[in-house]
Amino acid sequence: MKIKNIKIERLYGKYNFEWELRKDINILAGDNGSYKTTLLKIIAALCEPDYIPEDFRVKSASANMYDNVNVKYRSFRDSLLRLKKEAESDELLNELATKISADINSQDDKSLADHTINASIIAIRKNGDKIATSTFKQDRNYSLIATFDVPTKTENGSALDQQLEKLESEYAYYLSDLSKQLSDIIKSAGKVEMEDMQRIYAQNNLFIEIVNQAFANTNKVVDTEQSKLLFKLGGGLLDNNKKLSSGEKQFLIVMLTVLLQRKKESILIMDEPEISMHIDWQRELLNNLKKLNPNCQIILATHSPGVVMDGWEQLVTNISSLMTRVE
Repeated sequence: MKIKNIKIERLYGKYNFEWELRKDINILAGDNGSYKTTLLKIIAALCEPDYIPEDFRVKSASANMYDNVNVKYRSFRDSLLRLKKEAESDELLNELATKISADINSQDDKSLADHTINASIIAIRKNGDKIATSTFKQDRNYSLIATFDVPTKTENGSALDQQLEKLESEYAYYLSDLSKQLSDIIKSAGKVEMEDMQRIYAQNNLFIEIVNQAFANTNKVVDTEQSKLLFKLGGGLLDNNKKLSSGEKQFLIVMLTVLLQRKKESILIMDEPEISMHIDWQRELLNNLKKLNPNCQIILATHSPGVVMDGWEQLVTNISSLMTRVE
């Protein structure tokens, strides 16, 4: 599942947005304070799906997918009388009114005018037919990485440490699954061919190659002999990945996230991934992500020229071209 376009009505009560997205890479640029992060948060909420933060004051937002799935959010902050009237011409408001029909039908117009409501509703449809949220979540595969500028320490470590620890656990399971695939071949065929080994471990070997190349200047080398992600350093093992630099942790979080998509059709949303990353890592970021998962739709906001080097400049969209101010 990939996003075809995004529409937002009345962000902060005064801005409309419309963005036609590519299936592969979408790069968002713009000045600080131009709502890039806000736009990415709304896109993530539609992918979840989840309610959009009330302080964004969004009237409606929708994501149309390339497979004819539509996710639509609608908020309403007014009197019950206005809801009753607008529900006649607004499908989502009609659903909202139906949910509270007992309150509406039991009061006269004066009472409805005096009674205000603050509510939101989300509807998901495919080819016009309503589908359950659980069905939508099974079909879509999306990741939001928003730890780049959150180094805040807690009793469990920084946000980066917590996210990396979670991904390391998933990576250990991933390695176990690769091993099981080999075992299944041996059970059925009595042996395993080299081409089977290469096929099963191709993406993991590519991941290791990418990380080793990035960390070469600090002499760190990936070690997976214990079926988990460790690093050799100076002939021994680094005893704790929390000792990696913030840039190294961020790099691993991004690469692991995409590797663990297992080449499935996916959506990856990132806000300023260049923070703390070496300029060489920035330059190769998009190339590496597309190698690890050619089927990933990337949506990112950036201020870095490094990220868009090597021919990605034509994929940059300035947020000012997506927004119109309404009175």
